Order: sequence, then C-alpha cells, then structure tokens
Amino acid sequence: MEKLSSGEFFGITNQKLETGGLILTNTAYTHEYVDWHHHENVYFTFILKGKVIEGNKKGKVALTAGSLLFHNAQESHYNIKPKGETRGMHLELQNTWIKEMYPNQDVKEGSFEVCCPRTKILFYKLLRESTIADDLTQLGIQNIVIEATDSLFVGAQESKFRPSWVDQINDFLQDNYLYPPKLKEMAAVLGIHPVHLSRAFSKYFGCTIAEYIRLLKVERAFAQLSVKGNSLSTIAHQCGFADQSHMIRCFKACSGDTPLFFKKLVNLT
Repeated sequence: MEKLSSGEFFGITNQKLETGGLILTNTAYTHEYVDWHHHENVYFTFILKGKVIEGNKKGKVALTAGSLLFHNAQESHYNIKPKGETRGMHLELQNTWIKEMYPNQDVKEGSFEVCCPRTKILFYKLLRESTIADDLTQLGIQNIVIEATDSLFVGAQESKFRPSWVDQINDFLQDNYLYPPKLKEMAAVLGIHPVHLSRAFSKYFGCTIAEYIRLLKVERAFAQLSVKGNSLSTIAHQCGFADQSHMIRCFKACSGDTPLFFKKLVNLT
C-alpha cells in the first residue's frame, strides 16, 4: 500500500503553503480512481468544487462541494472521481505542531465527515487567509486552524459528559434549518424543557439556536457557490434567506466577506 509524504496528494497541486507545522495544499483531482493508500500526517480534505467518493474500512462516503473529511494519520482509503472538475484543499497537521499545541492529548481516531457549519465556514476563511500572503498570514492561519480543530483534541473528553439531546438537536436542525419549528416544538421532540434547551444550547454549540440556524444557511450557501450558473439570488432562495441582501448580511457576519468574494475565490483557486 502506498504511503504519501507531507504535502503529497494525487492530482495537480496548484498551491502549497507550509507554516509552523501546518501544510495547506490546493489540488485539482485528475485520477478517476486512486487505489488504497494512506498519508503520513493527520489531515483534512475540504472539497471546493465537484464530487469525489472516498472508501475506507467503514464503507463509502460521497463528498460534494462544501464537504469536510477528517483523516487520522495512517488511515487507509481509496478514491473515485466522477466526471467533471473536482478540486479540494487539504490541511495537514504535522506531529510537531500537534505535540506543541496539544501536549498529552490524543487525536480522534479514524476517518469521518465533519458536519459542524462553523468549522466548515472556518475552512473557507482559511482558504481566504492563504491567498492574502502578507506578514500576518502565518498568524492568521494558526489562529483559524486552532479554532477549527480544537474539538479534535478536547472534544473527546467532553463528549463523555454530553447529554444525548445535543446530537439529536444537531441532526434535527441539519434536516430542518429551512423551516425550523418553534422552541417549544423542538424541546418536545427532544423530551426536554424549552427553558433548559435555550439555556444549555450555547454551552455545547457556542451560540444561540437562531445563530446556529443562520450558520447552517450560510454553510449550505457556501457549498452552492461553485455550481456553474447559480446566481446569488438563486442560492439565497435555495438556502432559506429572505432575499439576496439578507444572505449578504449573514455572510459578512459569519465569514467576514461577501458571497461574491468567495464565489470568485472558490472558482479561481
């Protein structure tokens, strides 16, 4: 089985940036099939455009634009690329960086898809930061990566004390973000009191329920930016915004820039 070294991925590398134990690589996927292989470092695959299927010991997962996949080091997998253009950004965490930033902490095992909208939006911000290339880029990348990956190291301990309703409300909102029910109805689905849900939600999600739903809408809109022919007004309608202006305001609040900026960035990278 082939082992890929730091910064090495199948395809054409358009950009490679190494900074303080972190490696960012933008890759155009050119292989219709990549046989079983594994990588030297812990890393993320973030699909910017197109589609790819990844298979591992647990089965297959179909990834589209906006999908984020985590891989622990040495996790073996294979890839199938459907017809059409597919590009992705990879973030590798070298052991030196992990040991320095998270001493005596274990990284989560296996390969799994990351569904947190805040984390996905941070990866778009990471893409933006990598293109600035000034004297603050290294600091910016380090800040974003720590914020995006912190749960890989501390989340495993906290999850032992996390109530079951936390995962239930996350799945529920992922499926119902377009037409979210009222607080009482959500609490009834979970079997908890609405006051407890309202108070405790921010402890586990870092924001209010309304803010989390806006994050979901923005994250879903991000995934539509690379689709050819998708206008901003169409994306706004599909993702549950009142109108294009509403989407632009939410984009700026969540990501620091406009949908048009990221649309150009995703399609030019």
